[in-house]
Amino acid sequence: MQEETRLLAAKIEDKARQCADRGMLTSTAFLDLHQRSVAAGLRLPVRPLFYGGFTEAERTVAVFAPDYVDAADLAALTAWFDADPTSDPVRILRVEKDRFSSALTHRDYLGALMALGIRREMTGDILVTETGCRIAVLASMAAFLTENLTAAGRATLTVSIEPPGAARAGECAAGVPDSFTVSSLRLDSLVKNGFGVSRPAACEAITHGLVFVNDLECLKTDRRIAEGDKITFRHRGRILVTACGARSRKGRVIVEIERFR
Repeated sequence: MQEETRLLAAKIEDKARQCADRGMLTSTAFLDLHQRSVAAGLRLPVRPLFYGGFTEAERTVAVFAPDYVDAADLAALTAWFDADPTSDPVRILRVEKDRFSSALTHRDYLGALMALGIRREMTGDILVTETGCRIAVLASMAAFLTENLTAAGRATLTVSIEPPGAARAGECAAGVPDSFTVSSLRLDSLVKNGFGVSRPAACEAITHGLVFVNDLECLKTDRRIAEGDKITFRHRGRILVTACGARSRKGRVIVEIERFR
């Protein structure tokens, strides 16, 4: 285990022990999908739930909930946080830019956060809109950012904290339907066709830890994919396999997907 991974595992294990020993709700900083896979692979006294404020968050905190918290699954945990916002480790910021400036990108907003000394583990997903963006941040950083995140590029920003529950309302853009055929339901075949890369590039991405199946890192190019599986390719988006039972006239498997960016 590399030193960086060992340190991460120690931090996660410490949060799990605090929950188990003291009966308190604990959580980590934001984890990317690789770090989340590390957390999911640890033997911990309390099972983590991965929560990012948004329904389909890619960057999440690992939450460890004691018995008194109704947290059988992520939906139950989310409902608990909506009912008791003070216990929620994540806040969603609504950022509005002035109407005279040009459109801003994910990189623009991330750069503005970095300029304020905000480390990446303090922030989750950034969802860009036409008029601004929405940013998941650690609750401890929310007040600071509402006061100090005032500009990105040449744009002037106004920041507010969204009310509990409102953050998830209407957040999920519909996926774009698409389909293609493959000779088999291997992961490398679906990455190749689903993301428009060559077979060698798909295999390299998988073996280098850039591809995740159902939010967990998968290093096996021949992993079998089934209906309902979600494949995330870091920095390229994700696809959801909605059907893969039919065959073409040439006997190839027809894969139907929804594509998200």
